[in-house]
Amino acid sequence: MRLRALLGLCVSCLLAACAHQGDGGGVRGMAWSLHHTEGEGAKLAYGEPASDNVVLMMSCQPGSGRVFVSLTAPASSASNAIELRSRRQTSRFEGAAAPGLGEGAIIEAEASAADPTLLSFARTGDLAVVEQGRAARLPAGRAERAAVTDFFAQCRAA
Repeated sequence: MRLRALLGLCVSCLLAACAHQGDGGGVRGMAWSLHHTEGEGAKLAYGEPASDNVVLMMSCQPGSGRVFVSLTAPASSASNAIELRSRRQTSRFEGAAAPGLGEGAIIEAEASAADPTLLSFARTGDLAVVEQGRAARLPAGRAERAAVTDFFAQCRAA
């Protein structure tokens, strides 16, 4: 429940990211980080470092082979799916929307850790969220790629 509230705070960040992606980079001031929580497993989040301002989060129980993806979205979003793109791979994960704070919603979906788009992200650090045909890039920089690779290595089925 706390995750939903925290992600709801980030709706405006995601909308701004979609509207200001002209340079092809990520959202200014945002980065990927890896967290481990006892009982909750591994969490890979794209957001403002050292804050609860998170745009996209992936979580898994180590060895489960499953990844849970949470994304902030406008409350008026026409879809309960999360569409991600990495290089030539695109995947659409059907999920469920829950009300967030303010005018936003949180979409949560489940995916296989072996999904081709997620594997491409793990390999290249390239990821974008696609909404109504527009892609908002959330790339992993050099320093962040090890965390991304580590996250997916933990999630793979044992």
